[in-house]
Amino acid sequence: MNYLAHLFLSDPDLEALIGNLVADCVKGPAVLTLPPGIQRGIRQHRQVDLFTDRHPVVQRSITRISAEWGWFSGILIDIWFDHVLAGTWERWSTEPLRSFVDRMHVVCANEVEHLPFEGRDLIERLIETDRLYSYLTVEGITEALTRFSAFIRHRFPKKRIHLDEAVPDLLHHQEGLKEDFLEFFPTLIGHVRS
Repeated sequence: MNYLAHLFLSDPDLEALIGNLVADCVKGPAVLTLPPGIQRGIRQHRQVDLFTDRHPVVQRSITRISAEWGWFSGILIDIWFDHVLAGTWERWSTEPLRSFVDRMHVVCANEVEHLPFEGRDLIERLIETDRLYSYLTVEGITEALTRFSAFIRHRFPKKRIHLDEAVPDLLHHQEGLKEDFLEFFPTLIGHVRS
């Protein structure tokens, strides 16, 4: 799951929402310096990731796309699943997607001062690019994959990573991936609520 799903699945209090959003930016002992609600959101994010990564339906999705993506296949599916979530939003929420995203922008902007630089930077970029809402379109997913690829290349300069090149593969398998998501997501919701 990616940013949109993590926010949708989060406990509704402000700090938990922030923790769910920035969990991948905060590592090691830095987590313990954050307010308790943000720590709780980080734990929830990591539990969702663990459940998702091990689930057989998600594993099936990963095998649908080309093996050339290797370890990055799971990331591609996480981001594509946010695209499917955005496209099927009315099945999961009575709040329109645009309203939800706008509300998340306000929450994030108001809570950003609690975060280390990486978390603040992430939130500012998500708001500036309207990334959560852009997941509704293939162009938005392509842009998200382009940005993520640039981030990976910055951290690992020897890696030739262009995840946006996977979009044709994802589109080729979009019906199967949507079926997988629709089978998996209710299970994930049930897991989070229990």
